[in-house]
Amino acid sequence: MKQSAGGFFMQCREAVFAEDVLVYVLDNYRGEEYIREVYNPDCYIRLDDRQAIIYQQVQNVNGEAIQKYGFSAIPNVFGLMSEEALEASGVLRIRRQPSLDLYGQGVLIGIVDTGIDFTHKAFVAADGTSRIVSIWDQSVEEGVGNENFPYGRMYSREQLNQALSSKNPFEIVPSQDEIGHGTFMAGVAAGNENRAEEFSGVAPLSELVVVKCRQANESYRNYYRIPSDVPAYLESDVMTGLAYLLSVAAQERKPIILCLGMGSSMGNHNGSTALGVYLNRYLSVGSVAIVTCVGNEGNTRHHHTIRRKEDTIDISVSANMNGFMGQLWWQTPGSLSVDVISPSGETIREIRAVSGIRYEHRFVPENTTVEIYFGVAQELTREQVVVFRFQNPTTGIWKVRTQFDYEVPNFSMWLPIQQFLEKEVVFLDPDPDMTATNPSTTPFVTGVSAYDVRDGALYLQSGRGFTPFGYIKPEVVAPGVELTGTYPGNRYGTMTGTSVAAAFVAGISALFMQEYADDGANSNTVREALIRGAVPRGEPYPNTEWGYGIVDAYRSITDY
Repeated sequence: MKQSAGGFFMQCREAVFAEDVLVYVLDNYRGEEYIREVYNPDCYIRLDDRQAIIYQQVQNVNGEAIQKYGFSAIPNVFGLMSEEALEASGVLRIRRQPSLDLYGQGVLIGIVDTGIDFTHKAFVAADGTSRIVSIWDQSVEEGVGNENFPYGRMYSREQLNQALSSKNPFEIVPSQDEIGHGTFMAGVAAGNENRAEEFSGVAPLSELVVVKCRQANESYRNYYRIPSDVPAYLESDVMTGLAYLLSVAAQERKPIILCLGMGSSMGNHNGSTALGVYLNRYLSVGSVAIVTCVGNEGNTRHHHTIRRKEDTIDISVSANMNGFMGQLWWQTPGSLSVDVISPSGETIREIRAVSGIRYEHRFVPENTTVEIYFGVAQELTREQVVVFRFQNPTTGIWKVRTQFDYEVPNFSMWLPIQQFLEKEVVFLDPDPDMTATNPSTTPFVTGVSAYDVRDGALYLQSGRGFTPFGYIKPEVVAPGVELTGTYPGNRYGTMTGTSVAAAFVAGISALFMQEYADDGANSNTVREALIRGAVPRGEPYPNTEWGYGIVDAYRSITDY
C-alpha cells in the first residue's frame, strides 16, 4: 500500500477522487500494520489515535456494497444550512467595556465549508496582510496535500500575503469560493468592521483557518439520490477538514473555535455517527470549542414519529422524481417488520428486520423499484436502521406500515434535507420536533438555532429538539435572519439560516476563549457559559424551539 511518500500521495489522491470508492471510518485504529492486514485499503488517513478513514475502490457504490461492507461503509452526506444582531446579542455591550478589550485577539476560528474569498477586505489586516493563517482546498485534484492529508492543496499565510501583494492574486493562490457560503460564515464570525456597510464580524481581530470541502463523488450522490447541482459533502471530508483545523491550531499554539454550517437529516440523531464520535473526543480538550447549526428542517415535514406498535407512515411523493431515500431508526431489543404499499395498492408484506439483509422489489404498475436494507448501525447504542431507497417513484401516497413486537420509544423516520430532494416529498403526519440535523445532535456539542432580531421571532425553518435520547437541542438561539455579511468579490449582502447563526455564536465563543483560554476553557465550558448567559424564551424551559434561550455574549462572558 505504501512504498514511498510520493507514491502514497498519488495513490491516496486517486482513491479519494475515485467515483466508486467506499469510505468508512475506523473507530479502533491499531496502527498501519493492522489496517494493511485486515482491510488492505487503497489509502487511509489517520485522524487521531483512535480514528482513521479508509478508502477502498470498488466496482459500484450501491445497495450491494452496503450489504457486503455494512452500513458504516457508506458515509453520510452533508448540505449547507443557509438561506442590528451585535447589539441584540450583547456583543456591542462588551465592546463598550474598555476593560474587556475582547475582539478575538489570539484566537483562531476554523471553518469547513465552501472556501473563502481571501481577497475580500473583510479578511485583510490594516497593513495589507492576510488574517487567514492557512487554507486547505480539498477540491484540487492535481494537488498532493501533505504527509497527513494527502489530497488537495494547502496555502500558507506567506502564500496568501504574496498573492495579496500581486496584481493577480488568484494566479498565486487559485482557491476561490464559487458558492459564497463559506465566505459569508467567515465574515459573520470574524470579518473586519466596515462602517459604510454597517457591518462587523463578531470577533474582528481573530484569525481564520479555512477548509474548502470538496464536493461529494457522483456515486454517493446517486446512492443518496442527491441532485447533481446541489452542494453536497462527504462526512469523511468534513472529518479530515476538522482534523486539519486542529493540526493548524496545534502548530500555531492558539485556541480554536470549530464552526460547522453543514448538516444532514440522515443518521441516528443521537451523536453516535462517525462525525459525532469524532467531535465528542474534543469536548473536554483545552482551548478547543465546537459550534454547529441545528439545520433548517423544522417545518419541512421530513420527520415522522412512530407512536404505536403498529403504525402507517404516509409519504406524499411529487411527480417525475428520479428517486429519494428515507431512514427509519429504533433501538433494540425488539423485532420489526415492515410493509410497503404503492399508490395503486400493490403491497410488499411483512419484511422482517434482519441485520445485514437487503431486499429489492419492483412495483410493476408504477415501474418503481424499492430497495430496503436492515442494519445495526451503532454497536455501542444498539441502534438499528432501515434504509429505504425509492427509484423512479410514481406520484401519490406511498405507505410504510410498521409492526413492532412491543411498545418502544425513540422510533422515528427521517427524509433527506430539503435541498437533497429534487421535488417535494413529505410525511402527511409530520412531527416538527427532533428535526435538528447531524452533527448538532451530538449531546454536548453546541447546537445553534436562528431568530430574527427585528421582531424577535424564531426562524420557522430552524431545526427543533430534543434528540431521541432527550438531550436538549438547540442549546441557544442567535441572529440568523437577513443577517448582513460578506460575499465573494468584496461584496456585502444578507443571508438567512441556522448556519449563519452558528457562525455568529462561533464569534462569541472566540471572545469567550480569548478571556478564559488560560483558565482551561474548552468546548464544554463554552457551551455551559452560553447556556448560563442565554435569555430564556418560551415555555417550558428549556424547550424544543428556543432551547435555553437567546444568546447573550455579555452575560455569558462576564457572569462566568
